[in-house]
Amino acid sequence: MIKDFRNKLCVITGGSSGIGLAVAEELARRGARLLLVARGAEQLEKAAASLRALGAAEVQTISVDVASDEDVARLPAAIQAMGPAADVVINSAGIVSGGLLHELPMHEWRRLHEINVLGVVRVLNAVVPAMLARSARGEGGGHIVNIASGAGLVGFTGLGGYVATKAAVVGFTESLRSELAAAGIGVTAVCPGFVQTPIASKVQLFGRMDTPRTQAFIQNWFKTNNLQAETVAKRTLDGIRRNRAIVVVGRDAVSGYWTKRVAPWLLDRFLRQSARPLTAKKKAA
Repeated sequence: MIKDFRNKLCVITGGSSGIGLAVAEELARRGARLLLVARGAEQLEKAAASLRALGAAEVQTISVDVASDEDVARLPAAIQAMGPAADVVINSAGIVSGGLLHELPMHEWRRLHEINVLGVVRVLNAVVPAMLARSARGEGGGHIVNIASGAGLVGFTGLGGYVATKAAVVGFTESLRSELAAAGIGVTAVCPGFVQTPIASKVQLFGRMDTPRTQAFIQNWFKTNNLQAETVAKRTLDGIRRNRAIVVVGRDAVSGYWTKRVAPWLLDRFLRQSARPLTAKKKAA
């Protein structure tokens, strides 16, 4: 288990904003060495400057789209330029969109899976071999964190496409944890509820959910949950230190997680009631 992050090489996808940046900031305060991975070069450099000011031992950036095989193939060389292998990998890149089953276009289903699921797989395929090789030399394993979602534990209405991707990440992470345990590589799924990050204002809606009323409903959900990215970041690092299999963060995620186990009928009733404003027919203009 990693107890001290000082000088540890940490690779963070989605590291220029949201949860990824918040985790990077916590690691920077602890003197870690950071490789930020995101699409926008300008935003990456801005984030890197702020992280250096926070005390990071080193910050490098690489512009990569996790949905691109060719882009992700450049990751191993970027890591090797900083050290033999990553000590910590944080998969935080992801997108959110909403729509009922028959109103969410197939191209959006594919986009969600390419980024949220296959993006995680691509990154790990690129970074894990070096971690395994280091472990085989007796030089330590490392830790992998996949940022999933409370939606990967509870099927929220109108988010079927997103829920499917995050449930896949939770299951994949559980499988990977047992697969890599013998190599001394810890694996954790972090499942936050609705977090107040820039992604909250970028939720793309389709079909009858694409209304100001639904958008306001979703924004209010983010607001009332009052979960900050900084809280998720601190809980993530604690999960690494304790080698937790799963970390559930936020009032909505925690209540959903435990209600599903203790009183599933109650959760079912709540989800049915919450579905009404989201599934109402779209009024004609």
